[in-house]
Amino acid sequence: MAKKKIVVVGAGFAGVSATRLLAKNLKNDAEITVIDKHDFQTSMTQLHEVAASRVEPDAVQYQLERTIGKFHNVNVVKDSLVELDKSGKKVITEKGSYDYDYLVVSMGGEPNDFGVPGVKEYGFTLWSLEDALKIEAHLKEMVQAAAKESDSEKRKKLLTFSVAGSGFTGIEMAGELIDWRKKVSKKYGIPESEFTINIVEMMPTIMNILDRSLADKALTYLQNKNINVLVNHGITAVAEDHITVNVGGRDEEKVVKEIPGNTLIWTTGVQGNTEAEACQLSETERGHHLQANEYMEAIGNENKGIYVAGDVSGYIVPENGRPTPQIVEAA
Repeated sequence: MAKKKIVVVGAGFAGVSATRLLAKNLKNDAEITVIDKHDFQTSMTQLHEVAASRVEPDAVQYQLERTIGKFHNVNVVKDSLVELDKSGKKVITEKGSYDYDYLVVSMGGEPNDFGVPGVKEYGFTLWSLEDALKIEAHLKEMVQAAAKESDSEKRKKLLTFSVAGSGFTGIEMAGELIDWRKKVSKKYGIPESEFTINIVEMMPTIMNILDRSLADKALTYLQNKNINVLVNHGITAVAEDHITVNVGGRDEEKVVKEIPGNTLIWTTGVQGNTEAEACQLSETERGHHLQANEYMEAIGNENKGIYVAGDVSGYIVPENGRPTPQIVEAA
């Protein structure tokens, strides 16, 4: 009997996990092709460590040939998706095409700016190794410029670092900046007291996925480390040298103010990978997530051997009619 052809598009945590499971369980029954635009998997949960110069970039890279390419029935291809021919059961890429009996679309997610003006132009996201390296270079540039700047207002802007969002990524990034602040203060002779680190959160509390007692411990720790935790601050616009916020709780009258600073790291949310739109599969009502049923089949393409997994997928929970959140606990 001919071996089944399985194609996995996207080699993040979901794609790699699916490939390992399938490779082990279908040793002699399937040929698996994994397609990704990189030849490595990135450990997304460590990107903040690269951004703050704690670790080198190769510490968060795992070569696919070593992790999944070692399986005799797995072929790793460095390529990018162009379109999906569902009738012909072909994945068409920039460099070729691949027949499939079963397809797993696991192309991951990307930052969601929620349409806030200026985020793309002036904000820094933390969703790839390239993002982390851009932040690292920018932080170094700001401190080096501040060390030479005599104008107090300009110096303050250079040494103000704001993190938008208080989920795990935002809090981890702020935590890294605490240690980073100490190191660069000593290296460049700038007192730690001159650094301003803000966490800007539109909700009245931080780390809302956690039990409140744990989140409150984190809040106390951050405040003891001289981090400004700005809750009920909704960012409405981002400029090169400041952010504009609406300050006030849900039922309060909002007050508009500007927070000066040349650095904003945007960690407020995740949406599905917009490149996956080339698959022309059904989406949820928001966030570019490809809808999945309880078997991870792409809704609208059931019984066609097409599955979606990871951050690009959106399973609607029957009990509340909402998609599962794109966080580790839900995965």
